[in-house]
Amino acid sequence: MREPWGFATDHRLAFKVAVSDRLFSTSEQTQHLIDATLRELRQLPGIAAATATGPSPMTAPRNLISCNPEGAAPPEPRGFYLAYMRSASPDYFKTMGQTLLQGREFSDVDRAGAPPICIVSRAFAQRFWPGQDAIGKRVKWGRLDGPRPWLTVVGVVSDMKAIADPRDGEVVGMVAQPLAQVIGLGPTIIDEITFVIVTEPNVVVSESSIRAAVRRADARVAAYEFVSLGEAAAQSRVTERFIFILVSLFSVLGLVLAAIGLYGLLALQVARREREFGIRTALGATARQIMELVARQGAMLLSLGFVAGALVTWAIASIIRSRWNGMPAPNIVAWLCAAAVLALAMVIACWMPARRAGRIDPVIALRAE
Repeated sequence: MREPWGFATDHRLAFKVAVSDRLFSTSEQTQHLIDATLRELRQLPGIAAATATGPSPMTAPRNLISCNPEGAAPPEPRGFYLAYMRSASPDYFKTMGQTLLQGREFSDVDRAGAPPICIVSRAFAQRFWPGQDAIGKRVKWGRLDGPRPWLTVVGVVSDMKAIADPRDGEVVGMVAQPLAQVIGLGPTIIDEITFVIVTEPNVVVSESSIRAAVRRADARVAAYEFVSLGEAAAQSRVTERFIFILVSLFSVLGLVLAAIGLYGLLALQVARREREFGIRTALGATARQIMELVARQGAMLLSLGFVAGALVTWAIASIIRSRWNGMPAPNIVAWLCAAAVLALAMVIACWMPARRAGRIDPVIALRAE
């Protein structure tokens, strides 16, 4: 949840425009719509920048694509890697605040018919070309024996967070291609375009003004699904946050129940030994000595429980981490806090009955015997 998105979300508003192949039967018509819409958006008051992409920045896993980087052996048996695909207009990464680490961004010359190029994320470059310059390397969509052309890497950008579906398996990173080149592959390749606008601080751009700008670009299309990237980022982990709170509450409840159970067990054991403590007192034992005796026995039981619990927890965590690379390391602070709570329960459970037993009248204990 605390992992950075890798791009800026503040002062950014995204919306979509459907691109029907019935209305836009050629890639030139689709590209004209995108250029005209961006031009109209950039003229609106309060808008600092505008860009186009696909899919939406907040739904990166929607487009997973198979690929094969140059110099990497295809994984068997499927013969390709999975990566997040992004189609982006010129200066997209600058507009989104996603840092360009190497090379260049897409420009207006990267149109359909130009040499096919791409920009990859840092994780992708480090995975397949560690210690090498990724610029000039190539990536091929699909299998190596497929008909699609090689894409030459012209830039490397910082990684971005993606809310992935664990059923997708390992995703090696992000590969972005110029939006114009993707559209040039055919009118049915992209069915909707996501526009992202950057507003000036303390400026609110109304949806009606954006809809009007889109209509001026082309009266046949309409803007829909307006979403603030800041709000989307805050709401993106609602389910995980709810599960986190729920599990935390159950964990606290389990810890409280364990402490109560430990207290009850030790208190019962000490209470059953009151006669023994009375006899010890009659033979000269002091209340402090009785309390120390009970504390040592309780500490021994608690230590054995801590050791057994730690070993079992470590074994289970090791098994899970061997099957899931994303499993975080055990939280030692949480372990220590739980141990402190249980130790406090043990102290109270031992101290109160032992203190009561230390005050028992030896005559009463011996008379009961």
